[in-house]
Amino acid sequence: MKKNVLIIGAGGVAHVAVHKAAMNNDILGDICIASRTQAKCDEIIQSVSRKKHVKDTSKKLYSRQINALDIPATVKLIKETGSEIVINLGQAFINMSVLEACLETGAVYMDTAIHEEPDKVCENPPWYGNYEWKRKDRCKEKGLTAILGVGFDPGVVNAYCALAVKHYFDKIDTIDIMDVNAGSHGKYFATK
Repeated sequence: MKKNVLIIGAGGVAHVAVHKAAMNNDILGDICIASRTQAKCDEIIQSVSRKKHVKDTSKKLYSRQINALDIPATVKLIKETGSEIVINLGQAFINMSVLEACLETGAVYMDTAIHEEPDKVCENPPWYGNYEWKRKDRCKEKGLTAILGVGFDPGVVNAYCALAVKHYFDKIDTIDIMDVNAGSHGKYFATK
C-alpha cells in the first residue's frame, strides 16, 4: 500500500484535500503540504488541528516551502518526505514540472487541472494531448500511475450530488462516482 503523501499547493482545494487526507492518515501515512508560501500551509495545518481532523496522531502533518517549477527541488522534497503519492493542487502551470519530478522518483501523480503554459493560457485542444499525454509512454515504462484532471469530480459532480440530496432523495448513504468513456468518439472529453 502507498504511504506518505505530498500535497503541493495551499489554496482552497488544498485546504479541503489536507483535511480529508488527515482524516485518513491511518492509511495515507505522513502528510506534507508544500507551497511557495509556507505560512499558507501552516494555516491549513492549524485548521486541521483546530477541527481535530487528524485521525492517527502518531503520523506527521507538516509543511515545507517549495518552488514546484524547480524540478530538482521537487524531486528532493519527494525523496526527503518519503512520499509515494504526490497530489498537485497548485496552479496549472506547475503540472509538468511536478509530473517530471514524479517520473524521476516513481511517486504516483495526481492533478486537478489541465497543464497550461503561462504564456499560452486557453490553448486549442487537445489540451491533455499538448502536454500530459506526451508523457504517457514514460509513465508506462516506469510503471507510474498518473491521474489527471480530478478537479471536475470534486467540483461539478459534488454540486450535482448536493442538488440531488437536497431536492430529490430523502436519504443517501453513499455516492460512488465513476467516469466512463466506453471508447473513442473523436472528442477530447467524454461528451458527445
